[in-house]
Amino acid sequence: MTRKFGLPLILVAALLVSSVAWAGDGTAGSTYMDLFGIGVGAGPSGMAAYTAAPGDIWSLTYNPAGLANVARVQLGVSQIQWIEDTSFSYLSVGLPSGSGGLALGMAYFDLGSVDVYEADGSEGLDGTAEAYNFGFVGGYGFQMPNICAMSVGVSGHLIQGSFDEETATAIGVNLGALYGLMEDQVQLGLAVRNLGTKFQFGDEGSDEDEQALTFAGGVSYSTAEDQIPNVDLTVGADVLMPKDRDVAMAFGGEVWAYDMLALRVGYKTGVEMGNLSYGAGFKYSDFQLDYAYTDHDTFEGTHRISLMMAFGG
Repeated sequence: MTRKFGLPLILVAALLVSSVAWAGDGTAGSTYMDLFGIGVGAGPSGMAAYTAAPGDIWSLTYNPAGLANVARVQLGVSQIQWIEDTSFSYLSVGLPSGSGGLALGMAYFDLGSVDVYEADGSEGLDGTAEAYNFGFVGGYGFQMPNICAMSVGVSGHLIQGSFDEETATAIGVNLGALYGLMEDQVQLGLAVRNLGTKFQFGDEGSDEDEQALTFAGGVSYSTAEDQIPNVDLTVGADVLMPKDRDVAMAFGGEVWAYDMLALRVGYKTGVEMGNLSYGAGFKYSDFQLDYAYTDHDTFEGTHRISLMMAFGG
């Protein structure tokens, strides 16, 4: 029996995560959703630009070279509330290893129960179906030996999508590099995301969807310790070049006061993931709690919250 999904799933797939990407000439492309591109960690989401950020466990899905700065065992959890009762959950752990850092992450995007109809709509509602996407990612970033202030990283991921009784799986890799200037106050970042196999739902010979291949470049600036008394400032800018889609720009920054309270703001061109974002953070001892809100032109804003904990010396 041929069936089709109802409007809620179409909205989520097309508007939220670009399940259908639009090519430069305005025609529909065949790019599957970028699961990890939804944005993990409320801190990076609030800043919008994170390709050249100094680095922590959230760097795993933005630029794995940033994992070189993971100096302690870190645990991070992130939750995003979307429209139509959908949600995105992410869990990550990072630990120092050799001259760099290793991180692992798991993501689950719950699309909930969606209405299913006959393909021609003639027989009305044909029940509901569950839909979700699951992903696993792991990576390593390290300082290049004998090369001043340069780090590189690589990560691999596996993503499975499930819609009704059909599933599709793909694997891929992300590559990244960071180069520091001015005693690492300025960071230049490059990343290639989602190099990998295609998704295929249905029987062999069915249409295949490519992963959301994206080239990213960025620059960030962070104040030196005590450059501004009791204040730490980081600002950044990214250029995002997805395959078969328009180039996007992202700008943002964060300011920490007394290493305890943070304010963030960011802006990204394009509406797939939202435009204006802002948020706040609170740090106490080895715990950091962050929140971010992203405004959208086409639907209600989304809320993100994340918690990061550090252990050991």
